[in-house]
Amino acid sequence: MPMFNGAPQPLPLGRMSVLLIGLTIVGPIVLLPSVALAEPAESVPQSEIDFFENRIRPVLVEHCYSCHSSDAAIVQGGLLLDSREATRVGGDSGPAVVPGDVSESLLVSALQYDDFEMPPKQQLPQSVIDDFVTWVERGAVDPRTQAVAAPRHGIDPVAARDHWAFQRLVAPEVPQEEIRQDDRDWVRNPIDAFVLAKLNEKGWRPAAKADKYTLLRRATFDLIGLPPSQSEIDAFLADDSPQSFARVVDRLLASPHYGQRWGRHWLDLVRYADTNGADENHKMPHAWRYRDWVFDRLNEDQPLDEFIIHQLAGDLLPSGDEQLNRQRITATGMLVIGPKMLAEQDKEKMRIDIVDEQIDCVTRTMLGMTVACARCHDHKFDPISTEDYYALAGIFASTRTMLHEKFVSKWMERDLPSTEIDKQRSEHQKKVDRSRAAVEKIVADANKALLDQLKSETLPDKPEDQYPETTKKQLATARKSLADVEKAMPAYDIAMAVEEGTPTSLAVHIRGNHLSKGDTPVPRGVPQRLQSVVGFDTIADDESGRLNLARWLTSADHPLTGRVMANRLWMWHFGQPLMRSPSNFGLQSEAPLHQDLLDWLARRLVDDGWSLKRMHRTIMLSSTYQMRSDLADYSEDDPENEYLSHQNRRRLEVEPLRDAIHIAGDSLDRTFGGSPVDADAPRRSVYLLINRAALLDLFSTFDYVETANHIEQRPVTTVPNQALFLLNSKLVHQQAERLSASMLDHNDDEERITHLWMTLYGRPPTETDITLCREFIVDAAQRLPAQASPQEAWSGLCRTLIAGSLFSYVD
Repeated sequence: MPMFNGAPQPLPLGRMSVLLIGLTIVGPIVLLPSVALAEPAESVPQSEIDFFENRIRPVLVEHCYSCHSSDAAIVQGGLLLDSREATRVGGDSGPAVVPGDVSESLLVSALQYDDFEMPPKQQLPQSVIDDFVTWVERGAVDPRTQAVAAPRHGIDPVAARDHWAFQRLVAPEVPQEEIRQDDRDWVRNPIDAFVLAKLNEKGWRPAAKADKYTLLRRATFDLIGLPPSQSEIDAFLADDSPQSFARVVDRLLASPHYGQRWGRHWLDLVRYADTNGADENHKMPHAWRYRDWVFDRLNEDQPLDEFIIHQLAGDLLPSGDEQLNRQRITATGMLVIGPKMLAEQDKEKMRIDIVDEQIDCVTRTMLGMTVACARCHDHKFDPISTEDYYALAGIFASTRTMLHEKFVSKWMERDLPSTEIDKQRSEHQKKVDRSRAAVEKIVADANKALLDQLKSETLPDKPEDQYPETTKKQLATARKSLADVEKAMPAYDIAMAVEEGTPTSLAVHIRGNHLSKGDTPVPRGVPQRLQSVVGFDTIADDESGRLNLARWLTSADHPLTGRVMANRLWMWHFGQPLMRSPSNFGLQSEAPLHQDLLDWLARRLVDDGWSLKRMHRTIMLSSTYQMRSDLADYSEDDPENEYLSHQNRRRLEVEPLRDAIHIAGDSLDRTFGGSPVDADAPRRSVYLLINRAALLDLFSTFDYVETANHIEQRPVTTVPNQALFLLNSKLVHQQAERLSASMLDHNDDEERITHLWMTLYGRPPTETDITLCREFIVDAAQRLPAQASPQEAWSGLCRTLIAGSLFSYVD
């Protein structure tokens, strides 16, 4: 098998592959033998489960269960709809749902009032019917494994009490006796001790340390989302001291690009976008201020507890510092940037839907709990009651998210305080007053003259119609001058942000229906099971409770927040989390194999002042992080590398992939901050416009597809159109042309190939690599027209290597 960079590739660039890929220079793409396949995506994406829970289950509960559930007095038509199995088996007339086949799904037919008419009293809105059509078309994902008519509060109280993730966070003992004497040098910090103890249980050995080229590329993409430069590679290779890698980590953590890289991870969790999506896809012109706030705070290493508190309740924190007040107001944009049905005419429904979306985002992001499942009924798997849900809902319902609720509603935007703008506006107001006085004087003089002319004490209905033409022109000029000076009034910076609303405690909405409520409001608060672990301060009658919630979430003793965040940090460094469902730590989750390691990381995160940068350093300086990824000695026994015997090979997300393509052609604009830009701009990808209704093809092709909801982890799929996209992309063609032009400055082919390899892969080519690339160039030159420039063949090689797996994967 040919070797690239000393490691066998799943689909190597062999001699026949080179000849076939050479066709890509002169004709359409028909084959891509050189691009390796990644691991398949999860069989059931979280977004599909969310779609069912948010769009399908509530409708079934409200409109269908009274006649078609195991609780119904009489089950109509032999049809049960309260479990996945019963829904697919159907009733007397056949299957209610056939995944992927709308025409054979009788439930859809009934909702459309075709053969049946359900519900019988009134047809549901078309938008709801469309949701069911979409659900069936997308495979009818249904997480229900049993009838939902379980007894109220049916969760086993012992299981809820003893669940591992609900226990107070205590640092476990670091393994000592489990580590063999000859392994002591491998243990750089407690992370290694925990990992090695598990490996020793199996009699396994950790992989060797990665080479310097691999380690530098891994660390640089991990921390700043960019490939290392030639000068950075040279400096690292020349540094032989034991602290060489620690110096690399410190340099990368100090880079302003760190905030962009790790801020993008956070934006996934809080469903950031630049347009509203939903029914009215209006642009949110000031959402970028929240995006930049996230980047800036992470660069400052703002403690994670403050980072969370400011996003939930920054506007409620007192401060005499103007800049800090601006930042804290901007931070609350997290609650506003979610999608909203702006044209919804049932405004009460719109309000509770917005609250539901906020609850879902906050609880899944910070708590790792699917609390929103309890909107219509007690949670079926976790100790979250409907009362718990509406206790939280009252906090968000007491927060003003919408500026107004007209036919098309408008979200909240707030002027950011500025003493300088205050002064400018005060000075400018004098100009406005003078212009207004000039207009008023012209009108007063003209009216006096008109009264004298009419010999009357009363003006006619439209006195201006009788002004002399010269006066009309003078007045028009003065009014235009007034309009211009009013328009020129210095404006405050604006940010999407919430503010305190009217304190409101909500009653339970029976089956999630805002038109059918319980009699007694539920006091605002947090889920009772978690409150029993860490106390919650009573909410004052005149407050929303957001600040209470934020401080409760970030309590040093909270059982979930630290675990959830430490798990996410690990996931973004290793490609897979320690706890496999990073946004669901509920009773359905199994305790992770490395639970002690997770608890140690969480406790360390909290005790280190919630510093993300300290945690990065701890993780990255471990031997565990620095292992090679290309060894699979235990792949049969541990195919998912749960025991962490080696690092994981990871595919780049679309943002660093696009940025690396720009860097290949030396065209990346590294300007920081500001309004979003279009796809053709060479800015970093984190600044591209995220349009929820029209996502860029590049983003959707490379697995960034869910912009409306919390994204717990980017999926990784490998499909042919990804390779075709790269080989045919205008961007790739442009950067390949720029890169190939720079290669011609070198004297011979070997120097050119080495330059290409270092630029694209951050390492020198092997002899095999050089031979294959030379063959490619020779074959391509023979296929090109005689008048073609030699650069065209080199450009084709650049495109091919950009489309290969070594470019888009990190070892």
